[in-house]
Amino acid sequence: MQVPVPQKTRRFSPQTKLVEFLTGILSGMEYLEDLNAGPHPLTKDPAVAQAWSQSGFAHYSSVSRTLEVCSAQTVTAVEQVISDFSRPFIAAQINELLRRGAAIIYDLDLMGQAVSPTSTTYPEARFGWMNDSVQLGYQLARVCVTGSDGKRIWLAGFHHPGDTVSVVCLKELITAAEAQTQIRPRRRTELVQQRIRQQTQVLTRLRRLREQQAAKVKGWGQTREKLVGQCYHAVQQLKESAFSAGKKARLREKLKAWQKRLPRLEVQIARGQQVRDKHHTETVQAEQQLAELKTWSEKLENDNRANLQAPAYMEARTDAGFVSGENLTWLLEMGYCPNTKAPNDKTTQALRKHLPSRPLWSPVGKNAEMVACGEYDLHDCPYPLIVALERFKVGRAFRYATLLRYRDDGRSRALREWFRHYNARQIIEAGNKEMKGTFFVQHLMSRALPGIQLQVLFTGLAANVLPWCTPWLIACSDQLTPKWQRTLNSPKNLVQVAANCTARVEQTPCGTALQFAPESPFPGLTLFLKGVPAFQLALGFNRPYEISSDSTIRALVAQNLR
Repeated sequence: MQVPVPQKTRRFSPQTKLVEFLTGILSGMEYLEDLNAGPHPLTKDPAVAQAWSQSGFAHYSSVSRTLEVCSAQTVTAVEQVISDFSRPFIAAQINELLRRGAAIIYDLDLMGQAVSPTSTTYPEARFGWMNDSVQLGYQLARVCVTGSDGKRIWLAGFHHPGDTVSVVCLKELITAAEAQTQIRPRRRTELVQQRIRQQTQVLTRLRRLREQQAAKVKGWGQTREKLVGQCYHAVQQLKESAFSAGKKARLREKLKAWQKRLPRLEVQIARGQQVRDKHHTETVQAEQQLAELKTWSEKLENDNRANLQAPAYMEARTDAGFVSGENLTWLLEMGYCPNTKAPNDKTTQALRKHLPSRPLWSPVGKNAEMVACGEYDLHDCPYPLIVALERFKVGRAFRYATLLRYRDDGRSRALREWFRHYNARQIIEAGNKEMKGTFFVQHLMSRALPGIQLQVLFTGLAANVLPWCTPWLIACSDQLTPKWQRTLNSPKNLVQVAANCTARVEQTPCGTALQFAPESPFPGLTLFLKGVPAFQLALGFNRPYEISSDSTIRALVAQNLR
């Protein structure tokens, strides 16, 4: 696939400069100028360019200009190329999890990318909460899955202005994760039907109230018309002299009462019309909500019909920032089991008030205790969640929080296991740290928005590629010394140490040989790089693999069958 870049080709094509940018990120460059001025400048290393099938690498200023002219179409195309490249590796890990009957767990997080607070040249930069303070910059929303080997796989990321909060990113992250893994849980349509029944009852009640109020307003209007007519006829009768004085006096009393009642009736009618209009508005909104629920239910049912082999358990593990009643409802109906914390302290305070005088706190960690609180109805979420209080001792005082989860498979976790499992979301926090400490994603290498987005995409690809390439590097090594094995298991050392070592490269009949220099940390170690490593495509768990290549199909058809 040719990535479109609106720039002319002079000595180097713009696509070559994007490859150079990716290579620089993989080499651990901290700033773009490190391509030329770093400790090991890539532009002066023709062997690296040759390894990437390039004639050479451009000056970093030329790469910067290419990043500035990239468009949204460039970003979309690069994203598609990365997705196509990554999908077989992701599928292999996911299929192994499915084969084992293991849980599929998505971890979500939001990471800040701060810039100078006085800068005015970063597009769409906003002030927001980053690194425990208010700073100017961007927010990077990311989702990862833990593979069958226990390692993190980045699935998707979205770049947002700095004032973006976690709660608005949940749906896009889960949707992107499903698109990348090609799996999804069974949608809980029975929950939506429950809401449809409740909404139908609400709508019936609102329609009845609207009709009753409309009847009242109509009756008051008829009464007003009757009183106006009575007042008119009474005035006319009083003008005639045929009545006796007593009859006129009685008529004047009635007229006075009617005229006194008319203003009160007008006020009553006005208020009744307001109530009627309010019921009408609420009825229209309820009808719209019911229609949306029915459309939503139909969509989920279609998903289920196309997903007959849904995984048994899929979990969305987040921090409290992603939690809202709407998000929890959406996750549950989408088939996920949320594992998270309450979004504010109000839930914690309410649960603490209902604890017995001497609750039985269970130790779950070195400085943590938990107590189960059963099911709890969180505000704006129509479905009960399993909750537990946790507390940590800080100094002489305790700090409290509330853990939330949902399971409908009849299984339950012990408090210690629940605590350990939730805190295993540190895997995504460690990934954010790796992005900052190994690939320097927080150092924006372009002031153009597409360039910033490309840096984010390439950083995610680089973080994924390292563990994918490790088995190949092991197979290529002529010896596995303890130091080399530790390096292969450490992405930071692999990038910042091994990738920047001096080495001798030779072409041999067996392929390319790379021998580390004697003064390097791996003296004498040789890698026999035997071309592009073969990778077994995953056929999928209970899913056939479809060959769609026309050339392959023609070649198969052309064979003489005997």
